[in-house]
Amino acid sequence: MFKKADIILAVLLTAAGLAAAYFLSFGQTAGDELLITVDGKVFGSYSLIEDNEIVIDRNDHTNKVTISDGKVSMSFSDCHNQDCVLHSEISRTGENIICLPNKVVLEITGDDNGYDSVSK
Repeated sequence: MFKKADIILAVLLTAAGLAAAYFLSFGQTAGDELLITVDGKVFGSYSLIEDNEIVIDRNDHTNKVTISDGKVSMSFSDCHNQDCVLHSEISRTGENIICLPNKVVLEITGDDNGYDSVSK
């Protein structure tokens, strides 16, 4: 059923995917700040050094962002699908959490974006 070439192709594709994931994560550094935008407009910028809870009340929607130990999470949202609340914590430059129904974007920024040549 499977030919030798099929197995070799599957192994090569898996190895290429693992290598790409390693190199992409290698280029990221720990972030310095959290940039919050709501509906495309800057809501605020917050240091990751200080623990903080930010409540975003805009357009009849509520989101709650938690900064703890240099990591950011969306701890509450009144959206229906809750993908943003279930998202893992972020702490490295370029990582983000997006609440699409409420148009809230959390993005980690810093001085060094690794291999990202577009942002400076």
